[in-house]
Amino acid sequence: MKNTFEINTPGIDVQAIVATIRERVEEKKRDGVYDQYNISPAVALEIDNLKTDEDYLNYYLDTIWRAADIDLGDFPIHSKSPVAGRPVVLLKKIIWKLMKFYTFRLFSQQKDFNVKMASIVHGLDMKYEARFAALEEKMEDEEIKNDEGRKPK
Repeated sequence: MKNTFEINTPGIDVQAIVATIRERVEEKKRDGVYDQYNISPAVALEIDNLKTDEDYLNYYLDTIWRAADIDLGDFPIHSKSPVAGRPVVLLKKIIWKLMKFYTFRLFSQQKDFNVKMASIVHGLDMKYEARFAALEEKMEDEEIKNDEGRKPK
């Protein structure tokens, strides 16, 4: 995959910045900071097998579509403390029930927005894929016509 942009600013050592970022990422990996964010090996393998820009686009369009449909249902509330566990869980459940009335509308509007945006992005992708296919077909037809006009009779 080729670079999408270049930084051409005098006085800024891009290579040094990139090296520093890579060093910090490696340090955080060693410290286990990213462990909770590691994607499963199956997903990593799936991403590694994406060879073309079209494969990447289709993969991420599918990912956006799946992520747009967030779960608005209740989630289990646990406590990590064995001593104060039950009272803390009870307090959290009471607070959640009080807040749920106020947050549900916001969350449902966000979910609705996510689904609509995913639909729009998917629709635009399909529209432009069809346009590109039609243009490629038209170009091939023009090339055939030009080749027939060049042939000696």
